Amino acid sequence: MKRKLALSIFILLYICILGNALAIYSWTGKLNVGDELYINNMNIRIDQDRTTNITAAIVDLEGEVFLIKEGEKREVNGIEISVSSFNDYAIIHISSKDPFEVKFTPGILTNKTLIENLEKENQKLKEQVQNLTKENEQLKDENKALKRRVSDLEKQLKETKAQDVSKLQAQNNKLTKENRELKEKIANQTQLINSLKGENNFLKQQNNEYKTLISKLLEEQAQKSEQSYIEKAKKEKLWGSILLKTIITAGGIVLLAGFLLYRGKRGWEYAKL
Repeated sequence: MKRKLALSIFILLYICILGNALAIYSWTGKLNVGDELYINNMNIRIDQDRTTNITAAIVDLEGEVFLIKEGEKREVNGIEISVSSFNDYAIIHISSKDPFEVKFTPGILTNKTLIENLEKENQKLKEQVQNLTKENEQLKDENKALKRRVSDLEKQLKETKAQDVSKLQAQNNKLTKENRELKEKIANQTQLINSLKGENNFLKQQNNEYKTLISKLLEEQAQKSEQSYIEKAKKEKLWGSILLKTIITAGGIVLLAGFLLYRGKRGWEYAKL
């Protein structure tokens, strides 16, 4: 009997312990936009985006802020929070393995916690202000340096532009002068070419005249040579006839003289006999 009672007590204790281990504490509430509630030391405020009409819960845990939109679920400090919407209301469902306290007005402990959170947040804001002030001073110094750099670059750019303009002006003047000289040279060359063309035409005309004159002179000379040759041939023929006659006459005289001498010799010989 004692054994049965001890076993029953052990089973009952086991069930109680197991039940406490598996217990889930939950709370569900319907809230309007702008309402606030407090879960232990957490502040939850309901807000809505006017452009998208999406409802969200803004959770503030000792200065650390979490945003949970409708349809989302998130665990913050061991407490699971989910947000959904129905018509114009926000449905907040909160669950945890440990018991929690839900309040719509902050208690003394919550006020102290909020004050501590505000002091912490104020300290963080002071640090941020100091950091931003320091960063602002650095940005001011950097801005001044950049302004000086910009001013120097603008000055250099102006000087460079002035130098470039001066160089370009000098190059332009030089090119203009060279262009003018080249135009004068081209004009002179054109004038010389025209003069040479005129002279060339004149020389061609003169050469043609000379060729014509030479042709005439050669023709006249040929005619004269032919006439002279004919006259010379006539003269040579006449002189040949005269010479032939002279030779014949001289031969006749020689023959006659020889014949007379022969007769004379024979006559002398006959007389001597």
